[in-house]
Amino acid sequence: MSQSAPAKPRKAAPSRPAASKGRNVEDRYKALVEQLPVGVYRTTPDGRIIEANTILARMLGFKRPQDLFSRNVKDFYVQGEDREELIAQLSSEPMAFKEYELRKADGRKFWVRDHSRRIAGPNGTTLHYDGILVDVTERKTMERRYQQALRKLQLSNEKLESLSLSDDLTGLNNRRGFYSFGLQQMKIAKRLKADNYLVFLDIDCLKEVNDTYGHAVGDLLLQGVAIILKTTLRESDVIGRIGGDEFAVLAMRSKGQGERGLSTRIEESVQAFRLKDYPRLRLSVSMGLVRIDPQKYQQLDDFLAHADFLMYQQKRKKERQGTTL
Repeated sequence: MSQSAPAKPRKAAPSRPAASKGRNVEDRYKALVEQLPVGVYRTTPDGRIIEANTILARMLGFKRPQDLFSRNVKDFYVQGEDREELIAQLSSEPMAFKEYELRKADGRKFWVRDHSRRIAGPNGTTLHYDGILVDVTERKTMERRYQQALRKLQLSNEKLESLSLSDDLTGLNNRRGFYSFGLQQMKIAKRLKADNYLVFLDIDCLKEVNDTYGHAVGDLLLQGVAIILKTTLRESDVIGRIGGDEFAVLAMRSKGQGERGLSTRIEESVQAFRLKDYPRLRLSVSMGLVRIDPQKYQQLDDFLAHADFLMYQQKRKKERQGTTL
């Protein structure tokens, strides 16, 4: 067997200069930055933009990154304190995340999320800030719409809650509202060791008024009683229309105010009441009043039933004396 000729040694590939390698790495880095779907920046501590990609330029309303190099990043902040807060955060943390508004070259505003870091030199001083900006305007818009919708829902619920506790005709608490606020008043009176007065009030002969003058006039009397109670009593007193022609008042006793004084003020206001178009029509009410000792707690229904009984007695007495309408 013949021997084969020895293989020729391969020539080593010529080595590339270090500067060439550095340029290739830098070119690949720049190409990568250009391909990123987010804005990339580098700024000096005083805010000058020294590096940017095309996405960032377009985000800010410019065609080329070079158009940004003559600008200061402070020019684009809607709220200048946002940058100050970001830099303050980066002074104690290696990276920071913050959302804020920026302004485009044409003045339009948009929201970004900034992922930034501080690059320090050997002596610890800041060389520059690097960061990535993500446009989050769409999410912020949706959040704002959600908050607006939530606020509208809350206002709607508050309105519904108010309607569920209020009487449409008189604007007073309805039965449910009177019980709700009345129980709160009783708890407060118990803590303060103060008496409450419960007044049960009924319009005399409202049915006859409705039959003679019409329900519209009867409604005017109901509204008149509401006005009398609201103007005669204190704002802190709980007043409600708890039935067709029935009203209730829960008043906390104050210094110098007795049960006779309370009922007298109401009665005087009732006697002075007149309907402009019906001068001969007189408003008349019957009342029952009980004192509530906060230390002898009972259900509000029990006191209301007692006041109702006293009111009924007064009404029967008026009928026997012929003093009702």
